[in-house]
Amino acid sequence: MRGQKLGAGLIAQSQSALPPFMLHQPTSLGVAVALARQHPEAVIAAGCSDLVAQFREGLEPEVLISVRRIKELRAISNNAGVLRIGSLVSHAEGSRSPEILSTVPALAAAWGSIATVRIRYRGTLGGNLLSRRYRYEMPVILAALGGQMQFQGGDVEALPVSSLWDRDSLPGRNLGNAGILTAVAVDTASLLWFGYERSMRPVSTVSLAVRKDPVAGLTVSAVCGSEYRQPFVLSHTAEATDIAELDPVSVGGVLAAQLPDEAGDYAGSIDYRRHLVGVLCSRLLAQATGNKGKDSQP
Repeated sequence: MRGQKLGAGLIAQSQSALPPFMLHQPTSLGVAVALARQHPEAVIAAGCSDLVAQFREGLEPEVLISVRRIKELRAISNNAGVLRIGSLVSHAEGSRSPEILSTVPALAAAWGSIATVRIRYRGTLGGNLLSRRYRYEMPVILAALGGQMQFQGGDVEALPVSSLWDRDSLPGRNLGNAGILTAVAVDTASLLWFGYERSMRPVSTVSLAVRKDPVAGLTVSAVCGSEYRQPFVLSHTAEATDIAELDPVSVGGVLAAQLPDEAGDYAGSIDYRRHLVGVLCSRLLAQATGNKGKDSQP
C-alpha cells in the first residue's frame, strides 16, 4: 500500500496517482533530439512495458518524451559488415527480421525466446536495454556480440552494451544525459559463431560469440547473466586458426574461472556458479565446433 500523492489515504499501489508531467510525442528524430537537449532530465518512453513498473516503484517524471511515433527508429540494416538495429524494434520484429535472419540467425532465435508473447509484441530493444534490469536478457545477448549503443542529443555518441552495468560512470536508468538511443550496431564482419544458452535460467544464462582476432587467433566472448546478479563479461583469446580447433571443455573452464567471487549468491555458491557457467560455455562451444562429446551436468 502507498499513500496517494494528494494525501487522500492509503490505496492499492496499482492505483497510486502520479503528479502531473509534460508529455511530448515527436514524430521525427530531429524534434526528439531537440527535446532531449532541452530537457536532459526527461524520461524517454518507447513500448512502455517496463515504464509502468517503474511508476509503481516510485518514478515520477517531470517530462516524458515518447519516441514511439518515430519510424526511423524501427529500421534494421546490414551494410559493410555492420548490423544496425533500431531502438524501437520490438522483440517480435527482431526475431523475424530478414536482415537478422540472414546475418546472425542465432540472434533472431535468441531474441524470439525471451519474455512472453504479450511483451514480445510490445517491448522494444531500447526499453529492454535502458531499463537496466538484471533479469532482462537482451543486454546479455548483445554484450557478447560486442553491441554498441548509438545515441543522439546527449553527452555521448556511442557506448558498449556492457557499460549498462557500470553503475559508477552511468548513474540512473536513463544513463544520465546520454540522450536518445537510436540503434545498436553489431560488427558481423569478424563474427564466426554466436549462440545463447538459457536452459538454466533464472540461475544462469550464457551468451557466447567467437570472432577472428584482429592480430591472430580467435577470441571467445561470453556474458553470464542471471535474475539475481549483474551480468559478467568473460573473454579468452585462443591460438587457433579455425573454430574447430577450440577445445570446448578447456575454453569453457577458462571462461568460467574468470567469474569473481561476488558472482555467488543465495541461488548458487560461487563454486556452483563457476561449474554451471563452465558447462553452459562448453555446451555452446561444442555446438560451434561440431564436437558433440559428453557434456557435464549442471
